[in-house]
Amino acid sequence: MNNKQKPNFINPEEAFQKAIEKGILSSNENDKDYAGNFMYMYSENGKDYFKNIITKKYGFDRNTILESI
Repeated sequence: MNNKQKPNFINPEEAFQKAIEKGILSSNENDKDYAGNFMYMYSENGKDYFKNIITKKYGFDRNTILESI
């Protein structure tokens, strides 16, 4: 039996605001980790996943966001 949770979806604006407040994404347009360079994809296991619009790589925390750039 597969115990993996299905992804869920929250308000994208809320997901971005939380990510900026936690320092996962930046609100500064000049930063490579600027929130405008990412798309909110889904939430799973308490993590919000974002996709870099250029590299198409996913990230959910500071390290994986930096790796996606």
